[in-house]
Amino acid sequence: MSKKIIKDTALIVLGSVIYALGVVAFIEPNQISPGGITGLSTLIFYLTGFPAGISYIILNIPLMIAGLKFFGFRFIAKTLFATIMTAVAIDLSILFVPAYTGNTILATLFGGVFIGCGMALILLRGATTGGTDILAKLVLRKYPFLSMGRVLLFIDIVIFAIASIVYCNFETALYSIIGLYTATKMIDSLLYGADSGKLIFIITRNSEKLTQEIFKVIGRGVTKLRAFGGYSQSETDMLMCAVRQTEAAKIHSIIKDCDPTAFVIVTEAPEIIGEGFKGLYN
Repeated sequence: MSKKIIKDTALIVLGSVIYALGVVAFIEPNQISPGGITGLSTLIFYLTGFPAGISYIILNIPLMIAGLKFFGFRFIAKTLFATIMTAVAIDLSILFVPAYTGNTILATLFGGVFIGCGMALILLRGATTGGTDILAKLVLRKYPFLSMGRVLLFIDIVIFAIASIVYCNFETALYSIIGLYTATKMIDSLLYGADSGKLIFIITRNSEKLTQEIFKVIGRGVTKLRAFGGYSQSETDMLMCAVRQTEAAKIHSIIKDCDPTAFVIVTEAPEIIGEGFKGLYN
């Protein structure tokens, strides 16, 4: 068995356990509505009396088929494993994990944190927990500039809105949206946070030295652009450099040493894709 398979298995199991802790300890005891296919199945049962478990399976079948078609057998195998492990972890957690039934807001927030962390670990290993997670990945395949968390948030808010109308319980829906928002923010933070950074533009007359020092000190490449000053009416060099958050301070130090008169613009880069960061649409 390869190290990658062992790592995938271990992190999917860990993610399933963390997810289960969020559900069992915080979400279910406080009757916070589940989103996704689970919430939709519960809604169908309420309206028609049709068993929620059977609805869950029926609704998942086309999503699993689509996942197999677009993402391959390995993805579906990992997803089935993650789904089974999550179900087992939830059932075992019910036996051993105490339920928190205090402040509902705290339960909602902590439940969202645990669920988001668990889902992120599973997603990082190329799997999902099934249901709307697969639908979100299909959306991302067509619109890769979106984030996983945002897509899940949109899908589940639609389900919560329908459920709140059917159940006539808007308070529970609001708590559910808070929990969902917390979970999706955790997912985005863990999936994309490590690849955020700064985009730095440097207008300088000492571009060669700056380029060499940036590469020498932090090992980052620099893109050189020709700029024209509207006030000075003269051409100059503008350097563009993408760095991680932890490297930004070093860039400032390099600029100060090489060209204290440089004009510097620093902007946030929520996600950086390419060599030295993460691969294309991982």
